[in-house]
Amino acid sequence: MRSSIPLYALALAGGAAASPTPGLISDLLGTLTTIITSDLNTLLKGLGIVLQTNAGKHGVALPYHDQCPFTVGPCDVSNDRYSHSIGWPKGVNGGNFIDWKTYKANGANLGSWLEKEKTHDPIWWSSVGGDSAPDEWTLCQLLGSKCGPVLEARYASFLNTTTIDQLASVGVNTLRIPTTYQAWIDVPGSQLYHGKQQTYLQTITKYAIEKYNMHCIIGLHSLPGGVNSLDIGEALGHGDWFQNTTNLAYSFQAIDGILSFIKASGHTNAFTIAPINEASDTHLAGFGTDAGLTDAGVNWINTYHQGVLKKIAKVDSRIPMMIQDCFKGAGFWAPFYNSTNNIVFDSHVYYFAAAGTYSQYVNPAVCGQAAYIKNGTTFPVFVGEWSLQTMYNNTLAGRKTIFDTQRYAWQNYVAGGSFWTAVSYATDKVDGEGTVRDYWSFIDLINAGVITTQTNSSYC
Repeated sequence: MRSSIPLYALALAGGAAASPTPGLISDLLGTLTTIITSDLNTLLKGLGIVLQTNAGKHGVALPYHDQCPFTVGPCDVSNDRYSHSIGWPKGVNGGNFIDWKTYKANGANLGSWLEKEKTHDPIWWSSVGGDSAPDEWTLCQLLGSKCGPVLEARYASFLNTTTIDQLASVGVNTLRIPTTYQAWIDVPGSQLYHGKQQTYLQTITKYAIEKYNMHCIIGLHSLPGGVNSLDIGEALGHGDWFQNTTNLAYSFQAIDGILSFIKASGHTNAFTIAPINEASDTHLAGFGTDAGLTDAGVNWINTYHQGVLKKIAKVDSRIPMMIQDCFKGAGFWAPFYNSTNNIVFDSHVYYFAAAGTYSQYVNPAVCGQAAYIKNGTTFPVFVGEWSLQTMYNNTLAGRKTIFDTQRYAWQNYVAGGSFWTAVSYATDKVDGEGTVRDYWSFIDLINAGVITTQTNSSYC
């Protein structure tokens, strides 16, 4: 799974027992490269696309951590707060397909549900014997045959339709739902669980769509080989999705699985597809900044995106594709795509990792950030992940204004956003008051009176 090379190992194995000459090694490697290139060309030709090689065509990158307002310093802070009457549209409006150019998302992520993250479910993680496992891949290795039953039970208990009821009570119209590739295909050698994820997903999406007209973004947080060397990309240290024909082919199969799910749902117009998340081919060097993805990585992602667009078009081109910006900004990617492509860009804005960010200075930064994030593109932009935690001096009393300011700003300047995450059981302490859960769990924030239907404590 991790490499195409084993498929052709026999070309290098066998034969004379004596050590091969340098010339022979060169010839064999040349033959191997030709075979791999041929396989890639065959794969892409079957989709009606070619390998993208125009990374230099990119627009201006947003240097997320080097440019104001991401590096948030002291400033004069106003005590004024504003109320806004926001009319959130239906995520599903009859049989109409969503138009992200006009749509405004009031969203929540169903994170750490069908793609497990230790950070947001640590008590359960420990209870099943996962203390030494940093990611789902390793957890399943430890659990062995018990992995399936353990995860299935947690899928059922982590969230349910009551969760959707609570989200709807404060006007949520959009769900962003991360999944692993193993929810859609069973890749040989993968330690991620392949089971009944689609059954649980079908229950939740059907309920959300039919009862509350919510729009659902189905995302692939991981791809075979690993997309960013993080737990969320497949497993810690896994970053071999790039430049690998086998992994690319499996990724397209996962997209086929998502499209089949959407077709079978009876609500084709209720979904957007997000093919990849926070990709980086630098093995964590520069991750979270525009330096975390090389030109070769950009070309590989664009090749993948072109194939996904082709696959979507065969089902219904009115289904949008969401492009995660990999911390380069939407403007960086915009020149690669035609204005007729049905795409929306997804930017992630977090202040818990922004250098020098104190909670009291975040609100004015957000008001400037929202207008800045759409620079360089006429395509719609959506803030797919955001939260309330800042690097320093978090206060429980300050959460309402930070929430209202972001929810207002994202819908005022871009296509809205989706909070990370609906449910969190995180126990780590933050700088200041409380734990991560107090700043990241949407349901807990509703229960605490921080998130309300009204936006009445915005800084701008």
